[in-house]
Amino acid sequence: MEAGQALRADAARNRARIIAAAAQVFAERGLDASTAEVAERAGVGEATVFRRFPTKEDLIAAIVATKLEEAVETAAECAAEPDPWRGIERFMYEMTERTIGDRAVSEAARDRCMASAELAPLRRRLIELCCEMVKRAQRAGVLRADVSGPDLAFLIAAVGSLDPLPFPGLRGDLWRRYLGVVLDGLRPEGATKLRPGAPARRLIELPEG
Repeated sequence: MEAGQALRADAARNRARIIAAAAQVFAERGLDASTAEVAERAGVGEATVFRRFPTKEDLIAAIVATKLEEAVETAAECAAEPDPWRGIERFMYEMTERTIGDRAVSEAARDRCMASAELAPLRRRLIELCCEMVKRAQRAGVLRADVSGPDLAFLIAAVGSLDPLPFPGLRGDLWRRYLGVVLDGLRPEGATKLRPGAPARRLIELPEG
């Protein structure tokens, strides 16, 4: 590997390490955590963090983009599951668990994902994959016919908003109980007509630029 390529590869590794460390620190301590803590967790100097990300907002934006890329990758894997219901179930569990585990980052992602034109292609791809999962499951007769792709995202957000912290003694994985209820409700057996209708995709997909 030539010197220039080695430097670029090293810079890319540093960037990825900083983003991963920042995601962990913010998840544990909230978005008020300092860049010094991020640098220490990443094993780099604080100056290195600032060279890559001049402001904390830049760092948060990079984390959000990375999380969205990971969500798209997970959705693609779930959409390719041989068992359509297994794809829906896996997607719901994995994405809800991430939302619960990265609460501070998830809240930032919610605001920034919807407002960012730069993330529109990733957001659009994620919704397309959700729609693909839904249609496959409906064709197989394992998902109620009135559910849409965007519904999955809203249901994940709803269950992911559960926070047992104000109630000492509650299990940290209590969200699994309620996600189980949600998944049962997605089955076609005994389904009743939903009111209001599903949100239109155009209201969720912001145009690029």
